[in-house]
Amino acid sequence: MTFTGLKMNSPASIDERSFRKLLSRNVGLPLAVGVLSAALFVVMVSYLLSVIRWVEHSDRVISNANDAVRLTVDLETGMRGFLITGDEHFLDPYAVAKPQINVQLKGLQELVSDNPQQIDRLKRLEALQDEWNVYAQSMVDLRRQDGDYRSAVQAGRGKRLSDEIRKEYDDFIQMEQQLRMARSEDVSRTTIICIALYLCFVLGLSGFLAYVGRRDLIELSNSYNNVFESQIKTAQRLEQQAWLRNGQTELAEQVLGRLTLNMLGRNILQFCAQYLGSVVAAVYVREDHGGLKRVASYGFSREQEVQDQLIHNDEGIVGQAAQQDKLIRLDNVPADYSLKVTSGLGQGSPHSVLVVPTSDDDRVNGVIELGFLRPLSARDIELFELIADNIGTSIEAARYRQRLQEVLAETQQLNEELQVQQEELKTANEELEEQSRILKESQTSLETQQAELEQTNEELAGQRDAMDRKNTELNRVQIQLEDRADELQRSSKYKSEFLANMSHELRTPLNSSLILAKLLSENPQQNLSAEQVKFAESIYSAGNDLLNLINDILDISKVEAGKLEVRPENTSVGRVVEGLRGMFQPLAGEKSLGFDVQVQPGTPPMIYTDSQRLEQILKNLLSNAVKFTEKGQVSLVVSREPGEGVAFAVTDSGIGIAADQQESIFEAFRQADGTSNRRYGGTGLGLSISRDLATLLGGSITVSSEPGQGSTFTLVLPEQYVESAEELAQLSATAAPRPAPAALRSQPLPVVVPPVEIARFMDDREQAPFATRCILVIEDEPNFAHILFDLAHELGYRCLVAHGADEGFSLAAQFIPDAILLDMRLPDHSGLTVLQRLKALAPTRHIPVHVISVEDRVEAAMHMGAVGYAVKPTTREELKNVFARLEAKLTQKVKRVLLVEDDDLQRDSIARLIGDDDIEITAVGFAQEALDLLRDTIYDCMIIDLKLPDMLGNDLLKRMSTEEICSFPPVIVYTGRNLTRDEEAELRKYSRSIIIKGARSPERLLDEVTLFLHKVESQLSHERQTMLKTARSRDKVFEGRKILLVDDDVRNIFALTSALEQKGAIVVIGRNGREAIERLDEVEDIDLVLMDVMMPEMDGYEATVEIRKNPRWRKLPIIAVTAKAMKDDQERCLQAGANDYLAKPIDLDRLFSLIRVWLPKMERL
Repeated sequence: MTFTGLKMNSPASIDERSFRKLLSRNVGLPLAVGVLSAALFVVMVSYLLSVIRWVEHSDRVISNANDAVRLTVDLETGMRGFLITGDEHFLDPYAVAKPQINVQLKGLQELVSDNPQQIDRLKRLEALQDEWNVYAQSMVDLRRQDGDYRSAVQAGRGKRLSDEIRKEYDDFIQMEQQLRMARSEDVSRTTIICIALYLCFVLGLSGFLAYVGRRDLIELSNSYNNVFESQIKTAQRLEQQAWLRNGQTELAEQVLGRLTLNMLGRNILQFCAQYLGSVVAAVYVREDHGGLKRVASYGFSREQEVQDQLIHNDEGIVGQAAQQDKLIRLDNVPADYSLKVTSGLGQGSPHSVLVVPTSDDDRVNGVIELGFLRPLSARDIELFELIADNIGTSIEAARYRQRLQEVLAETQQLNEELQVQQEELKTANEELEEQSRILKESQTSLETQQAELEQTNEELAGQRDAMDRKNTELNRVQIQLEDRADELQRSSKYKSEFLANMSHELRTPLNSSLILAKLLSENPQQNLSAEQVKFAESIYSAGNDLLNLINDILDISKVEAGKLEVRPENTSVGRVVEGLRGMFQPLAGEKSLGFDVQVQPGTPPMIYTDSQRLEQILKNLLSNAVKFTEKGQVSLVVSREPGEGVAFAVTDSGIGIAADQQESIFEAFRQADGTSNRRYGGTGLGLSISRDLATLLGGSITVSSEPGQGSTFTLVLPEQYVESAEELAQLSATAAPRPAPAALRSQPLPVVVPPVEIARFMDDREQAPFATRCILVIEDEPNFAHILFDLAHELGYRCLVAHGADEGFSLAAQFIPDAILLDMRLPDHSGLTVLQRLKALAPTRHIPVHVISVEDRVEAAMHMGAVGYAVKPTTREELKNVFARLEAKLTQKVKRVLLVEDDDLQRDSIARLIGDDDIEITAVGFAQEALDLLRDTIYDCMIIDLKLPDMLGNDLLKRMSTEEICSFPPVIVYTGRNLTRDEEAELRKYSRSIIIKGARSPERLLDEVTLFLHKVESQLSHERQTMLKTARSRDKVFEGRKILLVDDDVRNIFALTSALEQKGAIVVIGRNGREAIERLDEVEDIDLVLMDVMMPEMDGYEATVEIRKNPRWRKLPIIAVTAKAMKDDQERCLQAGANDYLAKPIDLDRLFSLIRVWLPKMERL
């Protein structure tokens, strides 16, 4: 209310007349000055416009004078040119300028009509010009008449006239410029004087107004300041009162409730910390004996907490405050004050300390000690004076509640003790009565038991003698069994060692024989006759037969030793059956036998078993059926066997088996009879191994047969493989079990997902050979495949449809379509796999492939040779564009290649290498030229060198990806530089084809160009076909890779080196483990190690361990190679640090596959 009253009365203190005077002066004078300024500026602008018009007049006069000078120069130049050359064309400027000069002079006289001096000068110019015209006309006439014009020219009359004319023009122009400058100076001077006078006037008037206004405003401001200061003081007084009342309210909230002394003290200190900003504090309460005890603290360290919590009367500042009942204030506390402020970053002393006594009914009952980091203010003291009595009342109430609780607890404890004592007495009486009854019964029972024990002792004595005799006999039998078990274990060990060693001795020479026979049968150099190739194939076949015999013997030994490992997995029944169909249908066809495979309705699509062992059993049964059947057919029927699992029935119409021999054929090295064995060959191990494997998988094999009527072998396996207790015991007994199978067993059985049947429809394959172009559609979605099929017919194409990767590749190889539409997501393989297989096969390599898929794999597909990529979903127009793009590719007569190479010799040799009738090669030596061409022309392929004169090839590729060009073509990098892995990775963003110039690089370059240009390989010259075969005999993954081959057998070294070098690898040889480590030290960039296990000096296990100890080689891929094929060898290799394991004799395809898996992923062409 006070503030409002002051605000309403404040205008009375101001002189209203002075305020109005100030207002009118500050408004009226600026308006008058504004009007005066406007008038002055109007006058100034009018004056300046007038002067500007005169300046423009002078500029126009000068410009016209310059035009007249130019015309004079044209007259003189035309005349001189004609005199020198005699050519009439030189008189054209002369003829044009002659009539214009007089007109120009007349115009100048009109412009300067107000200047007599300039008029006279123009008249003189006119006379001189007329005289010069007469002279010039005479010279022209003399030249036309071939007169002596040179003498007249040399007389100098023409030069004199020209000089006078120029002088007059210069004087005329100079006078005009002087007039213009004079006018400019006049206007500048006049403008400066006017503006200066006006500024002086404005500044003087402004200064006067500022002085008078400042004086009045200061008086007005002082009046307002006085009022404002009184309002601030009132507000501060009200704010302090509100702060004190708020503090009392918040403290009352903190002490409400039934609090103990400790809780009350903590709440009071928390209030002080939050409201007043105290950083350390304590509450002391008076005890009954008169001393003070600390009941709560705030901000104390652990050391301060454990200090003495009692303060005696009159002790220290706290005791004095309690005795005097007076608030004590300490400012500027010294650094060694006992009350410390502690935090996680350090500790220090408070700046100020306040000790406040609390009282109830004028009797001190507590003290509060507070520490502050700031100086204390008057309102702090005032607040504590107001709340001290309230705190004292709260402390007294808490002490009273505490005494009541103590008395209540003592009373309750006494009652509980009395009840417990009463219950104990009652229980003791009952126990005594029960014990006396039991004692009586026990006495009677003990007498009866004593008589029985005497009789039992006599019987036990006789039984003890009999047991001693039996134990002696059992100990003797146990010793004999242990000796027999040891003997069997040694025998099994000797047998396993013998088989392993024999395996090594047989596989080592067999390994080199098989590898060399395989290389000879492939005939990569085409230097062997057909008969020699057939001999090599026979050697390879015989070696494989010997290998199969060794494997059968090892399988029997593994089963007998309990070391054959089962690896169950989800196995597709359909895939297993189709694989067997593809394997045995050609074999049955060679013997003119029918071969039928059926999967009965209701057969589960997936079973959980070891797929490798399942296929091994079925292959044995089917090979026996084909071998022992001369005519008729062989069939495989798969069906569900209720209550047992899945039945695989192999039926043949062969020689049959007598009933008394149907059990013996499952014995090792036995067949139906000796004659059959000699007639049909074989070892007689297949059925024995098959029955053992079936038992191991939880199934069985049964046979039903009649001699001459054929046989039926039925394999029954459970749908879910479950390990038996015996197998678990065997696995737990073997040393160092593999973790992978254990992990599989610990998991729940996987859920079998039935395959989705794809709806098929008839395509045009029955109409082959085709009269028109044929399109192959590889698409697993039936609806979309049918859309493409109909659109192909609409556009005049024949169409083949495949719903899987393998089926699509087979159709492409069989029918060689003109183009292919390929999906990426196929049920059996990725579309990229199909594309890679198509481009790797010579007959299908040239076929244009366009991808249509939901997956965005554009870059990978285009680098692998696809002509286009469309992302689903697509419209009908987009699909028509796809067909149009394929048609354009099929009808394209000339393929364009852009060659970027700065070396002229290299450029010519590359052009000759890839040139053909239908190839147009554009060769440039600079990267900028290539960019200019790419902006206007679409190229089918581009070959670049990395080292170009104006920029690096890497930079050219980057600019191609960012700048506007017609199309980014497939790029082949053909360079002589050895690239680092980082450089290769950067180039892979733009090109998958990187060829290092060398001995085999032309073949590689030709191979890549034919891929991107879709050239039909069979239509190339014989020389180029040979180059392509040479290029493909070398694998991209192997090219330039260094492989360390560690083996002590010269035959194996020779065979493996030959095979790897044909693939393009560089082989480094080590004869034993020690040499292997030395080679790794010598050759830094080895990519992979093939490590034999059995070697002198240092074997493969020890060498692998030593290699892994070196951090440099910790990630180096190592593939162990050994002739031993027992499980323990594989475990030892993996435990030593090998990445993978391969048994001799080495299958080259498996070896190359393993090397592709473990080689570093960067590839070189």
